[in-house]
Amino acid sequence: MIFKKQSQVFMTLLFFVDQTILWGSWLLAYWTRFHLIDYPQAESIAPFAGYFEISWVVVLFGAVTFIYARMYHPKRIFHYRGEAGAILRANLLLWMALLGASFFYRGFSFSRVQSLHFLLISLLLISAYRGGVRYTLAWMRTKGRNLRYVLVIGASNTASMIVSKIRENPGLGLVMRGYLAKQPNEALGLEYLGNYPNIPEVIHSQGIDQVFVALDSDQQSDLGQINQLLAEETVDFNLVPDIYHSLAINPEFLDLDGMPIIALRQSPVDGWNRVIKRAFDIAVALCSILVMTPFWVVLPLLIKLTSRGPVFYRQTRMGLDGKSFDMLKFRSMRTDAEASTGAVWAQKDDPRVTRIGALMRRTSLDEIPQLFNVLGGSMSIVGPRPERPELIGDFKKEIPNYMLRHKIKAGLTGWAQINGWRGNTSLEKRIEYDIYYLTHWSIWFDLKIFLLSLFKGFIDPNAY
Repeated sequence: MIFKKQSQVFMTLLFFVDQTILWGSWLLAYWTRFHLIDYPQAESIAPFAGYFEISWVVVLFGAVTFIYARMYHPKRIFHYRGEAGAILRANLLLWMALLGASFFYRGFSFSRVQSLHFLLISLLLISAYRGGVRYTLAWMRTKGRNLRYVLVIGASNTASMIVSKIRENPGLGLVMRGYLAKQPNEALGLEYLGNYPNIPEVIHSQGIDQVFVALDSDQQSDLGQINQLLAEETVDFNLVPDIYHSLAINPEFLDLDGMPIIALRQSPVDGWNRVIKRAFDIAVALCSILVMTPFWVVLPLLIKLTSRGPVFYRQTRMGLDGKSFDMLKFRSMRTDAEASTGAVWAQKDDPRVTRIGALMRRTSLDEIPQLFNVLGGSMSIVGPRPERPELIGDFKKEIPNYMLRHKIKAGLTGWAQINGWRGNTSLEKRIEYDIYYLTHWSIWFDLKIFLLSLFKGFIDPNAY
């Protein structure tokens, strides 16, 4: 209870300091706009009194938007990126609310440029202040202050994971007293305090205020007994779900009408990430089509001169969420290449490849038309290379987690390709690299892969 009261006092203090910073940022933005950085040049200097009067409205709006954006989350297990996202969200909401209110207020005409100054200044000052608070708290906890005493319940893989995470983050101020389990596990490196019935005794003797129940999926039948014993105590009960037996991609806690759900496997490209990735795809595809204009003339001419048949070739591939699409390529094989064999991978010195086709395949020039797949939305610039549905039926049975690569759009280039896993190489290694890409996706990772592809992604000895 002492800890909870301290937390309430701390959050209240944090709230008032935040609002003070917002108030000061609004007034400072007036000075920077009209006296320090007069760009674009203002026709006249607005009276300070008008901005001072409205500053209290800014604080009122700030209080509402900051609470709505969960800026006062009471949990110490709150990642830095989570707090940074809350700060950005709160400030943008406040800025938009002020802009909206200014359209209905006719007593004074406020500068839109000044509001941008306010947004940037408040973001900078609140981020610096919150960063200083986090650093100070982490330093205090390393000195033995503001600590929480933890009991871990469980001794298998899930328990091992939570123990490792707590040890890797000493700034959280979580001190592990030991663990309870049916059987001891020396690999945890904690003191074994007994079996589940010892929960009440251990909580009181060790001064426990945080309990982490970390059971593996095959131990969930023990949860009823543990829950009953903890129901008689006032400690914080933290349940660590066992998601480590399943490969998790972009895991997220969801709420279905008050019922918590853990989404384990979903595309990492969602919401604004989808918009950003799509904008990146369109921009790169359009620029690439223009840069490669000479190839649009030369390659079709060479294809027609060296073999009979159409210039372009359509092939069905599997893309996002297992949906099929027609992938465009410059034709590099005879028109009857698969008449007797069906769908098979190309081999070295494949007799089905035309003379110009061999060069195009080694240099990936046959894939230039896929830029139109990117513009159409069936492919992305960066992503796992798509495979043919006829082959995937066997692949997904032989290779664990193969189908996870379809949780993101197929790409012209990818992490596996720039690391040499393309063509007739180890399929297992390609899937390993594709899954790494999925679990580590960011727009900066896409940009890195694209830039590396310019030097080593399109020409490869395994492409034939």
